Amino acid sequence: MAKIMSLFTTIPVGLLLIMGIAYSYLTMNNYLLPATIENFAYGIYGIGLVLSWWFNRSRIFFIITTLAISQVALSDLAVTVIGIPAFSKIIYSVICILLPLNILVFSLIKERGIFNFWGLGRFSIIGSQLFYIALAITSNDDTLLSFFYLEPLPAGVAVITAVPQSALAAYSVAGVLLVRKQLRQYSSLDNTFSVVLVGSLLALHLKTEPLAIPIFFGTAGILLIMAVIRDSYSMAYLDELTGLPARRALKEELMKLRGEYTIAMVDIDFFKKFNDTYGHDTGDEVLRLVAAVLKKVEGGGKAFRYGGEEFTIVFPYTTSAEAIPHLEKLRMAVAKTPYAYQKRQVKKTKRKPSVKQLSVTISIGVAERSEKHKQTDEVIKAADTALYRAKEKGRNCVSK
Repeated sequence: MAKIMSLFTTIPVGLLLIMGIAYSYLTMNNYLLPATIENFAYGIYGIGLVLSWWFNRSRIFFIITTLAISQVALSDLAVTVIGIPAFSKIIYSVICILLPLNILVFSLIKERGIFNFWGLGRFSIIGSQLFYIALAITSNDDTLLSFFYLEPLPAGVAVITAVPQSALAAYSVAGVLLVRKQLRQYSSLDNTFSVVLVGSLLALHLKTEPLAIPIFFGTAGILLIMAVIRDSYSMAYLDELTGLPARRALKEELMKLRGEYTIAMVDIDFFKKFNDTYGHDTGDEVLRLVAAVLKKVEGGGKAFRYGGEEFTIVFPYTTSAEAIPHLEKLRMAVAKTPYAYQKRQVKKTKRKPSVKQLSVTISIGVAERSEKHKQTDEVIKAADTALYRAKEKGRNCVSK
């Protein structure tokens, strides 16, 4: 339950709620708005497309593309240009079904570029849909569009939205699959896709209201732009394997330090043995195990991935005497955290794979800023020296 609730307490959800409140206020005070606000989303889409292309985020690029095409198709301009009286009703039903399916499909595909062979396949997905819709409308063949008007629920069921029943089913399937994916492995990007899905449904539900489409579709565009920036930040500042802040983040953190502070260097004992004996996959799992423990450091400390099997913990405004009890707690927590190594079987057999309990320990070297070590690089070097002393003492200990 807590995992599900965490999906709703995120920045994308908060922004969507704020825009919902703003939308209610703006529609009640229409006179405050310039006429051009109906087109503000197109500028957002343009920025989003450029950023997602620049940072090679193909999933976001193609979802923004589908939002932009959908808004154009639902606009009064499209109705005027097409010149078919029933076009507005037809395209509404079509987009209500295709939009959630496109958001789902493009959120699940792998990042493989935009203007290349793989991107061509993504463009063909959108192009084939546009061709099919154009063919159905221009040929005036109702059989080509019959799928979009299916009503699975019996007649007489209370209707609370203009969104077709088949579209609600498409939204439900897409929503369940996206939430299920997040519950298995949470991702802020997938959370954004889920909120974009909800925002698009709100926009289509309120289609007859002024400004609903540009405000909610535009909000979805803003969320996707934020996702590009956040994802790029994560790549630059977070270690992909462990999820801890990486060395670049550590460098910036060290530049902020003033007054007294303590730095601890942490090293996994006999890490090379894990890699050589059990393989690099096991080594990666050990790194993640230790990182998960270090992430919970108390006493105001913050853990970073320094490189290889080394980690750094920074304690601002803290003496080494104050930091050591928290480091001892971390050391014992790692030693007590069980790691079960399961040998991977090449061939399928009826035998259960053997499981071996491996002991993981860490050594820690601690140093504080002093008259002797005034600069951060000097404190780190002193902590490294203390780390070597911890290893000489037999490992699995904290040394000053």
